[in-house]
Amino acid sequence: MDNYLLDRETLGKFVDDLMKRKPMDVSSPEELDALRERSMQELDDKISVAVFGSLNDEQLAQINVLLDQDEQSPEVFQKFFEDNNVDVEKIMEETFLAYAKEFLGGENE
Repeated sequence: MDNYLLDRETLGKFVDDLMKRKPMDVSSPEELDALRERSMQELDDKISVAVFGSLNDEQLAQINVLLDQDEQSPEVFQKFFEDNNVDVEKIMEETFLAYAKEFLGGENE
């Protein structure tokens, strides 16, 4: 249904933790759910920008070929990033930390 680079469960747990640490200005469960979904999408977008922004033009062309293939597996993408010395875990960790700081207004600890 939704197209996330990172799985929904991981995004949801992280966003839920942030939302517990900062009071939310919402007046209904529906508003809270909408804020959660927006936050998850925003975080996933930031991760995508960071990961794909770390690629050069040739690497972007290569990954576009992989994305256009009918059969895509996590192993294929993992091998691509390994072969191109892209530390996706580090990029995601840095993005999570930056997002938490932004979300919490600098109250990251």
